[in-house]
Parts: sequence; C-alpha cells; structure tokens
Amino acid sequence: MIWWLRIRAAPAVLGATLLILLVAVLAPRSEVPVPSVVGGLTSGMPLRDLVPLLPVLLMLYGKGRADEQFEKVAARPVAYFDITFALFVIGVTLLAATVVPDGLAVARNVAGYLGFALLVQWCSTARFATALTAFMPFAVGSIGGHGGNPAWWAWPMHEGEEPAAAVAASLLCIGGLTLSTCTPLMGTREPEE
Repeated sequence: MIWWLRIRAAPAVLGATLLILLVAVLAPRSEVPVPSVVGGLTSGMPLRDLVPLLPVLLMLYGKGRADEQFEKVAARPVAYFDITFALFVIGVTLLAATVVPDGLAVARNVAGYLGFALLVQWCSTARFATALTAFMPFAVGSIGGHGGNPAWWAWPMHEGEEPAAAVAASLLCIGGLTLSTCTPLMGTREPEE
C-alpha cells in the first residue's frame, strides 16, 4: 500500500486538492482570459473552472508511471485502489462544496476532467491523455464559453447548480472509472520514464 501511495503521488494529489479548494475560496471571481473562436472577443474563464485540472493531471501522472506488468499480477486489486482514491478526492471536493463558493462547480469539474482523462487514456496513452485533458477546458472555453452564456455542451463552464453539466460530468466520470479497470484499447501503453 505504501508503494502504491508513492507511485500514485497520493500526497501531491491530496495537496493539489486542498490547493484548488483554497483558490476557490480566496479567488472566487478571478478569471483567465481565453480567446473566443466563435464570438470574436476574448472571454474570461473562471479560475475555479480551470484549477481542478491540477489533481486530475497529477492522478494521470501517477497512473502513467506505474508498471502495468507488475500491477496485472499484483496480489492486491490495484485498479480498485485507483477508483477508490479517485472517488475519495471527488468526495472531498463535494464535502468542501458546503463551504466553498460555487464548490459544486469545482467538484463537478474534478469528476468530469478525471472521467475525460481516463477515457482518453483508455483509448490512447497517459501522455496523450494528459495533453488533451490540459487543453480541453481552453478549447471548450474558446468555442462554447463566449459571452458568459456557455453552450449547453460546455459543461466545465456552467455554474455549479446546472443539472445538465452535473449529469455530463457524472457520465464522463462513471465511464472513465469503469473503463480504467478494463484492458486499454491500444493494448499495452508505452513505458513512462
């Protein structure tokens, strides 16, 4: 268990989770400018919608540096450790949503980004999943988040109380966590260095 915690960078993920909650509390109105491809004007993406990438990318880093050959023959169910840890991080953000301004949006984005990342990782590699997940909120913000009125499919840009965004993020999360226990689509992933 100690080795799993070290390889998965669990202390860093938990620290990043606390950091994103602090950012949501201390800077609830901060925005990152994102150029709008559709509207022609630069729109602002709330920082609270972007910082949930940090623990998700650290989780991908931890999963990517694990040796799959060893984990396939491990005596303990490593894939279920990953799922439990991911659900724990999502649960911490949901619990903190009671005191964090728009904390539901932070928790939703952690779940949605993680599900998206795990789906991409199942289809390709950990490196590609990391790059695409880091790029995804900017692409969504520049195409569907213009004018403070995001498109219906731009779930990371919606307010925390938006039910359609919560459903989309939940479906991504459930799909990603489910597929993370299956054999990857492309077979064995490349070894991380």
